[in-house]
Amino acid sequence: FITVLWGLINMCMAFANNRTDLILCRLFLGAAESGATPGALMLITLWYPRRMVTSRVALFYSAFAAGAIIGGPIASGIMKLENPRFRPWEWLFFIDGLATAGFGLIMFIFLADYPDKSWILTRAEKTVISECMSRDQVDGGRRPVTYRKLLHHARDPLVYTQALVLFTANFGVNTILTFAAIIVRNMGFSPSASQAMQALPGLCGFAGCLLSRYYPRWFGSHYRSILFCASWLIIASAILMATTNNGARIFALCILSFGAFGNVGMGPGWLMSNVGGPTRGAFAGAMNVILGGLGGLCTSYIYRNQDQPRYLFGHGMNLFAALLAIVTASASAYIIHIRNKRKDSNPIDISNMSEEE
Repeated sequence: FITVLWGLINMCMAFANNRTDLILCRLFLGAAESGATPGALMLITLWYPRRMVTSRVALFYSAFAAGAIIGGPIASGIMKLENPRFRPWEWLFFIDGLATAGFGLIMFIFLADYPDKSWILTRAEKTVISECMSRDQVDGGRRPVTYRKLLHHARDPLVYTQALVLFTANFGVNTILTFAAIIVRNMGFSPSASQAMQALPGLCGFAGCLLSRYYPRWFGSHYRSILFCASWLIIASAILMATTNNGARIFALCILSFGAFGNVGMGPGWLMSNVGGPTRGAFAGAMNVILGGLGGLCTSYIYRNQDQPRYLFGHGMNLFAALLAIVTASASAYIIHIRNKRKDSNPIDISNMSEEE
């Protein structure tokens, strides 16, 4: 429903007659869009055991990087459409919205809340998945979402420190999605060439997001994986601030994208791997998107016209975000270490408890 509504509102923007109409449509679009990603993250925790959550979250977020690769060329193609009914930018909103709404209807047919409710899986497949999920959670995550539990999870600092990883990652991600073409154009390239060259950092981001599926296995933990991605961001920001060589700066945008999109998979993956049941999953997914969205909002204001062509302020803020990622990830690792140590030293006897307890 959210996805279909989101697409329909996007189509409505094609019929906006003035600035007020467009702003109202954007407000409704944001309201509709806000529930899509938290819902998707929560569904992942209900379909996959903890050891597979980060891999699936990284695949989910890789769509953003794929958009950076194909979005520019598709937009350029749509903008060339000539029709007396719509202007080129109106076609862009209408076609994108139609595709989104159509995909939402397809999801309604094929995607179930829980694996055992899916009509596209065989009985044997449902049994395998249910047994896999029950090893993580006795009831497979089927607990009611309650306000009492929401308030309990709202007091947990771990949710916020882990969600802040996406906040920091979105600085680099939105730099690539929004400003990469502008940065390249200010290097002296034509508008069409800069749009085409934006695909290269997008491709590196897509590779970084896909590879992040394996980082926890390769590096031994989500924490070390986030440090690895942050190191690429630090190197990229330093190059962008230090040199005016076009080749070096385009290379820096590529490794900035690689590191940022890697942490886009790592932060939410780490957070959603530490949820038990739908209430914590719902709250964690929501906070992840709220803080991540704030990162995107901040990035909208760091690449200012008065800073062109070098944009030292924007690149400096990306460097700050990379360092903040290290701080927030370290805080998360410390909280988890203390809690695990406390559980080891004070084990709880569950032999006489009921299943619900």
